[in-house]
Amino acid sequence: MEEIVDFGFVEREEIMVSPSGDGNPTMRLAHFLQPTVTTIDEPVFELPSNCISSVPPNLEPKNWPLEVKYNGWRNPQKEWKAWVEKMSSLHQSTWNTAGIREAIWSSTYKIQRNNDLILGLAEKWCPDTKSFIFSWGEATVTLEDLLVSGNSVLGSPFFRSLETQELKEVEEQLEHARKELNRSSSKKADHSGWMKKFMGSGSNIEHEAFLALWLSRFVFPGSFSIIGQAIFPIAVQLSRGTRIALAPAILASIYRDLGLLKQRIAALAEFEIVADENEVLEISICSPFQLVQLWAWERFVEFRPKYNLIKNGEPRCAQWHEKIIGVGNVRKVLDSAGVSFNWRPYAKTLKNWKLPQFYAEQEMFVSVDADLPEEFESFALCLRSSELVGLDCVEQYLPHRVAMQFGMDQDLPACVARANDTRHAAWSCYSKPITCANLYIPPRLYEADVTARYSKWWKQSMLGLKHECEIALLEKTFPSSTPGRSKAEKFSCFVGSKTALKIAKHNKEGGSSSSSKMEPKRLKRTESSSMKSTKVAFKRPDGMNEGYGTSFCSSSSLKSSKSWIIFEMLPPSLTVKKELNDSPVPPGFALKFNLVETRESVDEDDQTIAELLRSNNVKFIDREKLPSHSQNFSSSMADNEATRFVETQTELMDKIMHNECVKGDSGTVMEYAAESKSGSPDNDVERIRSSESGGNKHATELLELQFEDRVSRVERIFAELKAAKLAPSHPIKFTHV
Repeated sequence: MEEIVDFGFVEREEIMVSPSGDGNPTMRLAHFLQPTVTTIDEPVFELPSNCISSVPPNLEPKNWPLEVKYNGWRNPQKEWKAWVEKMSSLHQSTWNTAGIREAIWSSTYKIQRNNDLILGLAEKWCPDTKSFIFSWGEATVTLEDLLVSGNSVLGSPFFRSLETQELKEVEEQLEHARKELNRSSSKKADHSGWMKKFMGSGSNIEHEAFLALWLSRFVFPGSFSIIGQAIFPIAVQLSRGTRIALAPAILASIYRDLGLLKQRIAALAEFEIVADENEVLEISICSPFQLVQLWAWERFVEFRPKYNLIKNGEPRCAQWHEKIIGVGNVRKVLDSAGVSFNWRPYAKTLKNWKLPQFYAEQEMFVSVDADLPEEFESFALCLRSSELVGLDCVEQYLPHRVAMQFGMDQDLPACVARANDTRHAAWSCYSKPITCANLYIPPRLYEADVTARYSKWWKQSMLGLKHECEIALLEKTFPSSTPGRSKAEKFSCFVGSKTALKIAKHNKEGGSSSSSKMEPKRLKRTESSSMKSTKVAFKRPDGMNEGYGTSFCSSSSLKSSKSWIIFEMLPPSLTVKKELNDSPVPPGFALKFNLVETRESVDEDDQTIAELLRSNNVKFIDREKLPSHSQNFSSSMADNEATRFVETQTELMDKIMHNECVKGDSGTVMEYAAESKSGSPDNDVERIRSSESGGNKHATELLELQFEDRVSRVERIFAELKAAKLAPSHPIKFTHV
């Protein structure tokens, strides 16, 4: 395995632009976290397609059939603060030496959970990049967030063994106490029983027992409120003032659970069953997820409750004690928060909270030597790509993807090789010495920018992901082939609808298409094999303990009030030879391949109308064959045109999917049906003429034809748009449909 080198930072002159796109490009000296991509010869870490949620946009997180058990979100017990105060009066200097004083005091405050906010953030999580992918940028929880919350990034690994006989004897005493509680009437060493046994007991191991409870409840919580044997060595070492790097272990567990939660959210869109209202997908989250919510409250002003005024000596989280605020449309807020997003909340002054040294008023270069202060050394570790070792996982840490969170400018992020063969190898990657000569500290109020190439790459990446999402939604809305389903059921795409439509079938050999009536048909409860009772089992990720599990029981009948869109794999109508994250050139540069159309021998009776129209009418544009006078539209104009068109069509589709009437007189509908006819007799769709009474049945037929024609137009524009993406330097002309 290739070793991750200490990239540090680099400064160079670049064309910089605002991350929001406002203002003019400026050539200036900028500072970047390494590794970055600066030429087309280096691979860029592209955004994978699964980072965009496939859950229907009209289904809000609060309505998901998902039950999350936040086993790691622990509130302080009734007597916990009193025990903290007593232990602090005796061992505060030891806590300062071990770097845990602020973290212990933080556990005395209660953070009210906002489920919708947590789920909304998890939907944006990308397990590959270890970051939230918003439409306006990339951000994530970092070691800096853990450091500010009082958890040390410096010190020994948590799995370090006890070295002296005295320390091993203390561990044995703790284990003996745990076994005693297991033999008691409760049959377990739970948190309340442990506190009752040791709090105020005067035991010679009360401090170690106190730390064991703190670790089990607030640092390494599990599925059950019990004292774990594995944390005893950590508690013993902390009680002696030994510094343990808890921050990377906590962050690893958060990354793991965000990935697990994102996996379950993605699974919601792939269930080929309709769940009963009392049957939901369950998942257990065992990391301290309150840190994720605090991360969001610090940065999104729209989600932030009115904070408390903290007192001298109180931790930063005291401002959020027992605070809560209602959240409306979480998705809308997250997608529109680009301008208001606070990239560096901790660099701003907060009354009675002491700013760390690395939030300096002016930029500075600090020599990296034996005399480097701990705060600067901690900040340096926050800036370096590494591996995070958790209790049962190893996660990659990629701060160069979110450089603006550290006051650095952002360039194209390069790929970083993994170093996680073993837990010890991963720890060696994290804890290796800092080799750069100087550490750059940006001004605390500096507003970082992005390079012009990064801005271009991000916009094109978002456009491509949106394109894939829109096409996937259209294809999944009109599933072309599902075993065991009738023709009418294949086109039953309306959420909450009770009817299926018989679609007119094309007859290419006859030179014209024959139309048939589209009569509503009630779906039977047992017609589809996919509606039968099914058990859905998920494989637990490697290294996951028994506390992390899921279960799902399906319903054997349809609920008309809560139907789901059936999501299927896209048909291979377009083939692009491309490898994610291994591409030899970054997005935004010309690639050495062409977009080709693949045709397969498919029975037309098994195709959707959209597929028939596409197979007969869609013409792909070869940019190399276009005459020069036809290339009169830039790729950005094409993007805008496609976006406006898709938004219009999506609104129409949403109305149809919700069984809403599309307002308009019959003349308008008839005019559109007439306009949708092509000039070729082989490809014409016979217009269904309305009767003199203008009945609803014929209006429905025309509306269906209108929608199918618009689907075809959307797919054609996206095909041309993808061709434009592959060669942005060569503008193309959109053909009129």
